[in-house]
Amino acid sequence: MVFTKLHRSIAALLTAVGLGVLTAPALAASETSSAEITLDSTAAIVNSDIVLQSELNQMQAEVERNFKERGAQIDAITARRAALEQLITRSIILQQGKQFGLSLTDTQINQALAQTALSSNASVEQILASYKAPNEAVARQRFADDLIINEVRNNQVRRRVHISDAEVNLLAKSLREIGSVEPSYHLAQIILPLDPRASYARVEAVTALANRVKREAQQGTDFMALSAQYAQGSTAAQGGDLGYVTESQVPVPFLPALLKAQVGDIIGPFRSPMGMHLIKLFDVTHQAVEPITTYKASHILLKTSIIFSDEAAQSELITLRTSILNGELSFADAAKKYSEDTGSASLGGELGYAPANTYVPGFARALVNLQEGEISQPVKSNYGWHLIYLEDKKIDKDSDEAYQQRARELIYNRIFAQEGAAWEREIRAAAYVRVTDPQLLDAGVERTINSDEAIEVER
Repeated sequence: MVFTKLHRSIAALLTAVGLGVLTAPALAASETSSAEITLDSTAAIVNSDIVLQSELNQMQAEVERNFKERGAQIDAITARRAALEQLITRSIILQQGKQFGLSLTDTQINQALAQTALSSNASVEQILASYKAPNEAVARQRFADDLIINEVRNNQVRRRVHISDAEVNLLAKSLREIGSVEPSYHLAQIILPLDPRASYARVEAVTALANRVKREAQQGTDFMALSAQYAQGSTAAQGGDLGYVTESQVPVPFLPALLKAQVGDIIGPFRSPMGMHLIKLFDVTHQAVEPITTYKASHILLKTSIIFSDEAAQSELITLRTSILNGELSFADAAKKYSEDTGSASLGGELGYAPANTYVPGFARALVNLQEGEISQPVKSNYGWHLIYLEDKKIDKDSDEAYQQRARELIYNRIFAQEGAAWEREIRAAAYVRVTDPQLLDAGVERTINSDEAIEVER
């Protein structure tokens, strides 16, 4: 199956509504010059979107490069399968973003690039170069895609996270007993998908497969390559590498076996709602528990609507910022008069002391990049447009509140990771996916290991 695909210029694909990127492929059969059209065949159909051979080739090269940099071995077909899993997942999430009406203007992309460069101590050119794309337009598109994927994932998964005060208090007590040092484990995992309602026969089959994979890994087959071979979704391209995970963030069912493990050991299989897990321990370190930085901030919020656009909100906030800096009115007076956050407006926009991760990602990124006494440029979040004033920040590592905040953060991150994986599995199971890539079909890559969530193939 062959399609014509218009060149994806940022200006043509992105609109000035909300926050994010609209990236479903633009398919057209129009009279356009050959310089603007690339003939390409499909590698997969994902709902109303397609994955092109050219995209799959580029992603496969990236997967192979990433594995090589990790010192892991992976064959071309496994890399191609992992690359396709990554692209399928990205397509599904980006289509959700389209449904939510999320998009970014060129100006917003520039602002996000500038903020990312500042926070990562890099230049915009270095950030774009890290995508190793064929040209700058494609790199900008990939960067923008990442923004919307993170935005959609954060918004969808955050509502699934529920933390009790009892959990927080228990972990806070444990952290205080541990003191300033906590073990951290470099882990990788293989997840063999298994529906929680699977039949006894299915559970037995996946358990047998898990034990066979474990034996392969113990006999010297690269663990990350095995993860890429069997994983579904975005984790396939990372080979299951979880990086360093603090002890307090390790899922409780896995912890007893992990505490007994030696570096190089493979533990499991363990069953969870996601499937069967195998975990490899690569390294153990003992690192100091990071102190908590809290920020005393104020803000002015303007909400957009059909008749009050993003551009209008930005323009009004720029005018307000200039007036405040010129001493024509104070930030507090401006917040009382103009801010649409009714909870803080009466307090002059004051939000009090709080860690950055208390706020939505866009707001938090801008906040941590401010110096005391500084007022931000207009910042976009899913609530609207903000001016942020940072009055003070302090480091707190000894109070009960600090330990409770640290405990809440650790629990949140652990549950967010678990629920994020579950959410990704759910949207993947609900998606229509048909694989048409000849290389994968010829290699016999037809289905995932869970027949209830099989990838359809077309010969």
